[in-house]
Amino acid sequence: MTELPFTTPEDVGLSSERLARIRTLMQRYVDSGKYPWAMAAVIRHGEIAYWDQIGLSDVAAGRAVAADDISRFYSMTKPITAVAALQLYELGLYQLDDPVGDYIPALADMEVRVAEDENGMRTEPAARAITVRDLFCHTAGFTYGFSTGDRLSRLYNEHRVDFNSGDGPLADVVARLAELPLDHHPGARWTYGVSIDVLGHLVEVLSGKTFDRYLAENIFAPLDMTDTFFQLPPDRMDRFVPCYGRTIEDKFVRIEGTKDSPHASGVTCFSGGGGLLSTMRDYLRFCDMLRSEGVLNGERILGRRTVEYMATNHMPDDGDLTTMGQETFSETSYAGIGFGLGVSVVLDPAAAQTMSSPGEFAWGGMASTAFWIDPLEDLAAVFLTQLVPSAAYPIRREFRVLVNQALID
Repeated sequence: MTELPFTTPEDVGLSSERLARIRTLMQRYVDSGKYPWAMAAVIRHGEIAYWDQIGLSDVAAGRAVAADDISRFYSMTKPITAVAALQLYELGLYQLDDPVGDYIPALADMEVRVAEDENGMRTEPAARAITVRDLFCHTAGFTYGFSTGDRLSRLYNEHRVDFNSGDGPLADVVARLAELPLDHHPGARWTYGVSIDVLGHLVEVLSGKTFDRYLAENIFAPLDMTDTFFQLPPDRMDRFVPCYGRTIEDKFVRIEGTKDSPHASGVTCFSGGGGLLSTMRDYLRFCDMLRSEGVLNGERILGRRTVEYMATNHMPDDGDLTTMGQETFSETSYAGIGFGLGVSVVLDPAAAQTMSSPGEFAWGGMASTAFWIDPLEDLAAVFLTQLVPSAAYPIRREFRVLVNQALID
């Protein structure tokens, strides 16, 4: 399989001098002790114009970060899951507004939390069924066990609704999820949660394959993503890096190693919402497929119109996420930002307070990773590190500025 070519930045309309400011930014974060390491890459017109890394991937061992290091991509798994589900959409196996309960009966006839008091939680029947579109768009009413710390979040933990825990196959975790009420009526609000994990199980139901096998056969193999998986193969252990957490002193501490990671043991729950390990090389290939409207090296993963539809705002009345009850998320204001099928979509760069283009689509991961694709500029960019939480610092917004200010044509 052909590797993505490298190019001189000026040959694709970028300034080498201005791109060098990215390294200065990464150096500042590493030298100040905020990040253990950082890696960034930029593709334009299908060629890699920038790729650099700095810092120590294993601080205790004094190991320098390497280009082929394997990291936890957490929620950057979600767009891959969305692409998998859209492949089945292209086969005519479902429609976006089909009730999810038609395919996963346990999720039919859901209850919705409407009030809580000292006597417990009061619920009522959902006003309508959860649709497949709701799963893509985070409007189903599912949340996360770590989201708010309220009674419903605690119930998620008590019922072991944690798709990253490895506690049973997807079907079992979805069954436990179905026992709990929704946080709100389907379609009423945008709530970040386990919807894309449920979408991964829908891929299993419709394809007849386990989710890991489906991804391996239909996305990773065609795109030659050779280092992307849920469970780390033993022969890759030396390239797997630790994960760190931010301290109150704006430093970091190791929170998960390599051999003690769940990814190094038997993974049974293939989380479409946050379970993948990958590398910069592999994720760049995935991004370049989306940048080139669904194809890479002659391997078509999605149709052109499907990618366009994925990156279209699917919020009601073309509203941004503030109209859906989500003022901010992570370190980002959601004014001027809508949501497509598994990705955020920039509607109004000025309202979003970010240097970007209308139609840019993106997402990030819990360990401060991020990517975006700008169809207007024919550009894709990826930023990697391993620091939890993603809202620790605004580097992802700063990275956006430094990439965009380097455009010279």
